[in-house]
Parts: sequence; C-alpha cells; structure tokens
Amino acid sequence: MDKSLEVVMVDDNTDFLFTMETFLQRNVFEVHTAEDGQTGIDLIKKERPDLILLDIMMETLFSGFEVCNQVRTDDDLKNIPIIGISAMCDELDINYSQWPDYEYFRPDSFLDKPIDKQRLLQMIPEVIQKSQKRKRSPKWKKEMEKDWAQKA
Repeated sequence: MDKSLEVVMVDDNTDFLFTMETFLQRNVFEVHTAEDGQTGIDLIKKERPDLILLDIMMETLFSGFEVCNQVRTDDDLKNIPIIGISAMCDELDINYSQWPDYEYFRPDSFLDKPIDKQRLLQMIPEVIQKSQKRKRSPKWKKEMEKDWAQKA
C-alpha cells in the first residue's frame, strides 16, 4: 500500500474504540475516532476519510443511523464507504442482514460485534472498491436505476 488509508471510527464505547484504533494502526491505517454521532459527523466533514466505521446504536441522541443518513444525503460525503457495526444481534437478538433498512440506513457493509478482525481487513478493500464503482457510475445510469426501483 502506497499511502495509509484514513479511517474515521464513531462509537460510544471507548474501550472498543481504543482496541480497534490500535488494531487498525498496526495494520497501517490512519485512524481518527469520535465518541458520539455529532463529533463523528464533524470529524468526517473535516477529514474526508477513505472509510467510516460506524456504530449504529450509540447511547447518544445522535446515533449511527443519523450519521449514516447525513453522510449519504451530503453530496460531498455520500460516496465515502461505510461499514456499520453493532452489537444489536447479541444484545437485542436482531439480525441486521434479515431486517435491513435501505431507506434510512445504507452502509456499504455490516459487521456484528464482537468484530472478526480478519473479516474486517478483508471487507475494507471490498467496500472501497464498491464505493469507487458507485462514484464512477454515470449520472444518467443512477437516475434510471432510481426510476426502476420506484416502479418495482
């Protein structure tokens, strides 16, 4: 890798942030962390990272759902890949892959906590590549796909 990929991690669990930040830095990532959604959005706007790792269920008023929605509706940020992270499967017995919300929460991928770190390392290039394809897709094609989705 020529340059370190820049990652913004947003999670209200400071122990998890520290552990993941250390792991990612050891794997040559530049990591910025935020402990709440509003700080996360401010950091994302400032840093324009290559990737966002986003806890979706934070115990703050501004959760990962809102962060994701703001990123996806901001023309300057919408193509930044997002990996959603949550312990909701373990804590609430809700499996995100069975109950996705593509209208409001649209991450490029999703991981349950506890994080399989090797799977995360495999997933990162996949979501970045997916984001690059989305960025290069012609506007007319995006509009046609949107029309098709509405008609379906």
